[in-house]
This record gives sequence, C-alpha cells and structure tokens, in this order.
Amino acid sequence: MIVGSVRESRLVDIDRQSFTEAFAKRSVYAKHGLSDHPLFTLEAIAELADRLRPDSVRRERGQLPFVYTDGYVDVGEGPPSQTILDIERSRVRVMLRDIQQVSEYAEVIHDSLDEVDALVAHREGGMLHRAGYLFISSPAATTPMHVDVEHSFLLQVRGAKNVHVAAFASDPSLLQRERSRYLDGRECDFAAMKAAADTFAIGSGLGVYLPSYVPHWVDTEAGVSISFSIPFFTAFCRRAESVYRINSLMRRVHLSPRPLGASQPIDGMKVAAHRSWSTLRNARRRLAA
Repeated sequence: MIVGSVRESRLVDIDRQSFTEAFAKRSVYAKHGLSDHPLFTLEAIAELADRLRPDSVRRERGQLPFVYTDGYVDVGEGPPSQTILDIERSRVRVMLRDIQQVSEYAEVIHDSLDEVDALVAHREGGMLHRAGYLFISSPAATTPMHVDVEHSFLLQVRGAKNVHVAAFASDPSLLQRERSRYLDGRECDFAAMKAAADTFAIGSGLGVYLPSYVPHWVDTEAGVSISFSIPFFTAFCRRAESVYRINSLMRRVHLSPRPLGASQPIDGMKVAAHRSWSTLRNARRRLAA
C-alpha cells in the first residue's frame, strides 16, 4: 500500500512524498509484498508462459552489451516453460509481455496499481492503460540501455539486480539530447549516461519506479532473477510518444522540430499526424495479413 493508507494488502509500498516529487523526473525505491505470492514462483511462471500468446514470449541471450543495437534475436527452443525451468543453466533472459491477458495476473496488476492511482490521478491526465511484464533471467544477465514510453514499477521477486537510471536531473538538456539520439537510432553518449546514472540495488521485496522516457539498463547478480514490471500509461505518455516519433521523422529529413511542450498547438498537430500515420500503417498490415 501507499504509506499512510489504511489498505491492508500492502502489494506496493511507496513513500507518498518521495514519489510525488520524483514522478516523471527521476527514480525512487519502492517496497512490495509479492515475493511469496503463489503466482510468482518459478513453476507458476513457467505454466503461465505456455498459456500466453506466442508473441507475448521473448527469449534472448542473457548476457548482452549495455549498448546493443541489433534488436531482438529469438534464441528459444522448445516450450517456453522448459526454458524458464532451466533458466539457471540456459544463459537466457525471458520476457513475458502483457500478462494481464491471464485473469489471475490481471487481478494482481490492478490491485497493485490501484494503490498508486490516487497519486497520479491528477498528473499527466491520470492512468489510461495498465499492463504487466515478467522478466526471468539467468545469473549475471544484462538488459541493454533503453527507454520506455510508459511509467513503471520494477519489483524484484527473486534474486538481485542493479538498475541504472540516467535521469540527468542536473541538466535536462542532456536528457533531451540522449533521448533524441536513442529514438533516432543514433549512437548515444553512454559514457555521459554512466556518469549521470543513479544505481538502485533491488533484492526480493524491493523495487524501483522508472519514469517514462528516461534511459536505464540492468544487470543481475548471482542466481536466478525474477522481476515483475507493472507499466502504466498516462494521457501525457501517449501524447509524448506521438510528438517524439514525429520529431524523429522530421530530424531524419534534416528539419529541426520544436521539442515537446514548446508549442501546444504544434504538439497537437503532431499527435494528429502520428495517429493518422499509425492508422494507415495498421490498415496496410491487416491487408497484407
């Protein structure tokens, strides 16, 4: 629960003031009560993996460089459940996406985020969409540097990992520069990110809040790691995604777009353009299928 709440579930435990001050800007620690939950044992997660749609299961090498641009490469063989049960020896990292498609997990996701919703109800237009991911990693695994469209809580259920977050709190212009480079597919200044990064060491029962569009990367320690991620979108996240994507397209044709927030009317035009482009792209994909 949120500190100071009268709810008894204690699924997510965050400091109200710290989270409110950090929201959308930087990371803060969280606590949770899910480490002993029966849905998050290795055996239960293995069973879940076989129930999910194939496109919701991703298996890739467990040890990747922090700066990695080759994209997702599937290394899975056999049923996903077997990969998960063999995770300690497989040197693989498994991601289960959109686990809310299974009702038992959807209930945990909503129970967890209901405790946070009150703190963001009047921020960025409130929560619009909730989801759930599970990350199951072999010992000494890594997750390359990336940014996420949505906000999220990354909760460590088993094992230990280090989450490095480069929020560039002292120089927002550097965050804007590196975010643009990443979204454009250009080489980022990873040395600058490392110098600016805060490292959050999380073990069982601990977690970290990750803001939207802030670079981060992860490494795990000895033993199997299981993390539960509960991302949530806000109205602003959706708007920002459209503006960032249109700005990236404009930079590719050597234009200099105004940054997000510089002009609300221009941002609105970019949102409309991105939605039209997305609708056309999806229609073409359906026709091709």
